[in-house]
Amino acid sequence: TEEGLRAILVQTHGNDDGRGRGRGGKEEDPWSPAAMARRIRSSGAVKRCRIVVGSRDKMSHPTQALRLAEMLGGDDDDDDDGVTSEAGRCVLKVMEGCGHAVPMEAMRLWRGDVLGFLDE
Repeated sequence: TEEGLRAILVQTHGNDDGRGRGRGGKEEDPWSPAAMARRIRSSGAVKRCRIVVGSRDKMSHPTQALRLAEMLGGDDDDDDDGVTSEAGRCVLKVMEGCGHAVPMEAMRLWRGDVLGFLDE
């Protein structure tokens, strides 16, 4: 159920509110997606990245993926394709009609998208 999934996620990342702040004033979990994104961005180790999410993903909703892309250095782009930074640091691609398992649900579309990104 959605309630069960929510309980698992809260237990796993209970101190992360999704915006990089701890819940209830608690210290943020250093392994939360927000904390890891800040470390990756500040390290400069990743020059560019691509986040692929399904439009129907209930585990990693597109709005959460957008927040993660922004934390990694993305800005809004103009082509309704997601976000990208001016330097191309982080790009978000939303695959319409897919859930959480994009590579299995739309394998040819996903493969083409990833290969296109790698060829850039």
